[in-house]
Order: sequence, then C-alpha cells, then structure tokens
Amino acid sequence: MSCLIRIRRVAARQRVAVACLVALGLIAAPASAQVFAPGPSLPVLFDTVLDVPSPPPVGISVSGGIGGVAGQTAQLNINTNGSATNNFTVASGAEVNINGGSAGNNLRALAGSEVNLVDGTIGLDFRTESNRVDLTGGTIDDGFIADIAAEVNINGGDVGDDFQALAGSEVNLSSGSIGRDFTASGASVVNVSDGEIGELFLATGGVTLNITGGEVGSNLEVLNNSTANISGTADVALNFDVGSGSVANISGGSVGPLSKALTGGVVNISGTADVSSVEAEDGGVVNISGGQVGVGVRVETGGVMNISGGTVGNGMLAFAGSQVHVSGGAVFDLFEAFADSEVEISGGSIGRFADIEGTIDVTGGLLDSSARVMAGGVLNISSGSAGNGIEAQGDSTINVSGGSLGFGTMARGFSLINISGGSVAHNFTGDFGSVVNVSGGTVGDNFETDGVLNITGGEFLGSFEATANSQVTVFGSDFQVDGVPVPGVSLGAPTTIFSRGSLTFTATLVDGTPFEIDLNTLPPGPGDDFVDFGALLQVTLINLAGDYNDDGTVNAADYTLWRDNVGMPAGALANDINGGVIGQAQYDTWVANFGQTASPSAAVPEPSGAVLLMFCTLVVYRRIEWLR
Repeated sequence: MSCLIRIRRVAARQRVAVACLVALGLIAAPASAQVFAPGPSLPVLFDTVLDVPSPPPVGISVSGGIGGVAGQTAQLNINTNGSATNNFTVASGAEVNINGGSAGNNLRALAGSEVNLVDGTIGLDFRTESNRVDLTGGTIDDGFIADIAAEVNINGGDVGDDFQALAGSEVNLSSGSIGRDFTASGASVVNVSDGEIGELFLATGGVTLNITGGEVGSNLEVLNNSTANISGTADVALNFDVGSGSVANISGGSVGPLSKALTGGVVNISGTADVSSVEAEDGGVVNISGGQVGVGVRVETGGVMNISGGTVGNGMLAFAGSQVHVSGGAVFDLFEAFADSEVEISGGSIGRFADIEGTIDVTGGLLDSSARVMAGGVLNISSGSAGNGIEAQGDSTINVSGGSLGFGTMARGFSLINISGGSVAHNFTGDFGSVVNVSGGTVGDNFETDGVLNITGGEFLGSFEATANSQVTVFGSDFQVDGVPVPGVSLGAPTTIFSRGSLTFTATLVDGTPFEIDLNTLPPGPGDDFVDFGALLQVTLINLAGDYNDDGTVNAADYTLWRDNVGMPAGALANDINGGVIGQAQYDTWVANFGQTASPSAAVPEPSGAVLLMFCTLVVYRRIEWLR
C-alpha cells in the first residue's frame, strides 16, 4: 500500500505542489529492529528517508504521514524552514527528527515510532502511544499526551501546559521544563532529576513519582494509591498534598510550607529532608524519623504524628482528637496540646509547651521546662523526665508514678497533683485551693503547701512548710509528738494536732515509710520545717494496706471488693497503696497483709484456723483462675 506525501516549495510569490504516497497504518516494528537516533539523513539505516526541506532550504511542508509499511522503516527530518502540517501521523517503523522546523497541531505518534525534537516546535495536542519521544530542545505546545506505555525523555526544551502521562507511560525530566496542570495517572512513572515542573501537578491512580532534583511548583497532589519519593536536591514548592492511600517519602531536598497528609495519606520525613511545615489532617499520618521540619507543624482532629528522629520547629499544635507520639528526635518550644488531644513522650525531647489542654503521657525522653497544664489538661509521668517550672493551672491534673518532675513545680488553685512514684525536685509549691496527694516516690527540699495535702506514703527529703491556709492530713499509724502518742486517735477518723513550737511530729505512713517534720512556727531558715498556727494538721489512722473496705482488718471482704473492681482506675479501693489500674499489684498487697489489723486499742479478732484454711484454699483457686 502506498501513501501520498505532499511537498510544497515556496519561492518568489509562487507555489509548486509535488505529491508522493506513503502508506499509513498501525503495523509492527521495523523488520530490522533498528534503534533510531536523532540526527541527519541516514539513508543507510532506513528504507525511506525524507529531508524537509532539501537544499536549498526555501520552505517546504509535508502532510498526511510517514511510515507504516510492513517490514519497512522510514525517517523524516524536519529542518529549519521545514514543517509538518496539522493532523500528521507518525506510524510504526518511522522516526521523525525535528531540528529547527515545526510540526503542526494534533501530531500523532503511533506504536513502534519515535519522535526527536532537537529544536523547533510541535503544536497543540501532540499524542504519543507506545513509543519514544526525546526532547533536547525546542517547544511542545499545550495538551501533550503520553499514552499506552509511551516513553518521554525531556533533556532540554519546554513542554507546555496540560501535559498528561497516562496508562503506564514513563516521563523522564533531566532538564528543560513542563508547564502547569501536569497530570500523571494510570500507573505511570515520572522521574525528575533536574529541570522544572509548573504549578498544579497531579499524580493519581497508582503513579510513581521520583524527584531527585529540579523544581516542582506549588500545589503538587499525590492521590489514589500513588507514591512520591523526594530526595537529593529536589525543591518542591508550597501546598504539597498526599492522600487517598498514597505515600510520600521525603528523604532529602526541600519541601515548602503547607505540606499535608490528607485522609488516607502518609508522609514519611527522614534523612536530610528540609520541610518548611507539615500537617496531619483527619485520617492522615506523618512520620518524622530524620531531617528537619520548620515552624507551625499541625496535627488536626483525627490526625496522627509519630516523631522518632529529626527536629521539629517552634509552635507545633496538637488539636482535639489528635495523637502525637514522640520516641526520639527533638520538638522545639511552644508546643501546644489542645483539649482532648493525646501526646505520648517515650523518648527524644520536647521543648517548652505553651499550653497543655489535652493528655500528655511521658513514658521516656524529656519534656522541657515551663509547661503549663491548663484546665482539663492531664500530664502523666511514668518514666523519663519533665523539666523545671511545670505549672498546673486550675482544674488540671499531674500524675507522677515514675520518672522525674523538675524543680519549681507549681500547683495553682483547684489543680490536682498525684505523686505515687518517681521523684519531684525541690521548690514545689501548692497554692491555696490546690490538692496534692503523695502516696509514694520522693519529694525534694523546700516543699511548700497552702492548699490540701494528703500523705499516705513516699518520702520528703528536705524542709517542709505548711502555711496558714493549708490542710495537711497524714494517713498511717504510730502518730507521736516528741515521742508521745497523739491522744484521741480513732480508726478512720481525722484527729487534729494543735501542738506547735520546737516539737517533732513522727508517724509511720500507710506504705510503711517513716515520716517526720518539725512543728516550728517561726519564719523558717534554710532547711527548716514550718507549720503555721493557721495550718490544719490532721492524722488519720487507717488499716494496713489491703484493707480495701476500710473496716479495720484485711480479710475475705477485701478480696471480694478487689475482685469486683479489677480493671477499674485507682481510687475504687480504700487504702490502695499501688495506684494505677486495679489488678495484680493490689491482689499481691492484699495477700501480703491478709489477717492483719490496725486499731487504736484492741485488735480486731482474726478468723479461726478452720475458716482461715478454707478461705486460703479459695484464694489460691481464685488467683489461678484470674491469672489464666
């Protein structure tokens, strides 16, 4: 089958048309399996070669198409002043080299063909399918489509707006530029090592995007199970969005502000990456294991952020319903956790908080100084450390069960601080209206309270001050003032100690720890205790640990109460020295103290031998069942 090629020569106000026929169609690759290369006319390598224009170059154009004869190869070289008209087709077995000339609109390169643009232009709506396009210079106008596993290599030159990479195609950009509104879809692959891509770049539908250099403009979106890998010297501008089952791996280069992990999206930041700011939206996840992230990081409601390395700048915000896990790295100052947010610190460090309105769990690492726990906020410290100057505002809670709390802790009015383990450094102050419960751990020097203080255990290492408005209750036994038992003490009822002066008050706390303070009323000197005349100092005799119903003896009734409250939070059982969630620890305490009594006068009768033997048998059976 033959086809016609029209040749137009323009010279001195007249045109001469010459036509020849070239077959068109979608046929197999060249019989010789020739690998085409851009360049001058190579008649030795091709069955048909056409140079447009041929000397002298006075203007020539071709129309229709080239190639497509079974087993035949054809080469078209469009040079300066040459052109291919609109709707030109490059069929199987053909190579078109444009070096200074032009191809019109709607150029179509079919399977088994090749187009090389060295200089010159290709018009609107160029479409290439299952073939190769090499661009080292010149311009491809708007609406370029790479379809059906096509390969496009851009090593220079410019591609206009609305470029589409579809259906398993591959686009390699190492120099030059691609305009705005670039869309990659259909499991296509885009590799950017240099050059520039304009704004509004969309990768969707299983796309793989590898950016190792060059620049990508604002509003890059990676959606619908796509993957973006950003490394090297890549530069991605602002508004980078990742969502709908997609993943962005940023291990190098720089990414501008307002990067977001949308619903179903994951952003991983590592290596030497430099990210201006990042957000975890509802259903999005951000993992930071290296690199640096700038100021203004946000974790929105339903978002998750995991920080195991790298650094995060000032002003991080965790909103209601968000989760933040810090196991390494460093978060700088002014981190604000809003009401109903959850922050866990198991490693690394967090700088000074602006406000804590949600729940912060410190299980390792370091929470730095001057955090304020606001109304409704909760700070739990079970390991690791919280720094100096931590402040509990009204209606907030601090629970210290391990680790350490730095010096200068402030319990403001109507705040609650529970100390059951760990250590609290010196210069602790409890304001009027605050409540402090100490059941374990250690409290440093210069402890001062003007609020409510309940002591059932733990150890005070230095001076102790109870000022005029304070109410101090010591729970335990063996209460004495200067070696004389406190009179009028009865089981479970508070008894007031009015004695003051150069006297020493001693007691044995519920957890067995000895307690001792001086009842000085003079202004305290360094290291001196002080109990103001206006302070209410009380003692309450309670049973030994394990008397969970507070009836004066540790017996079967306490076991029943423990069994019925397993899994409940501490506070459901009287005389519970363990704290936390009720479980094995409370059971072990009950076993250790079973049969003992605490009473100011006569001992409560213990169970008879037969009853005790029967009960112990039941206890062993119950313990085995519970531990299964």
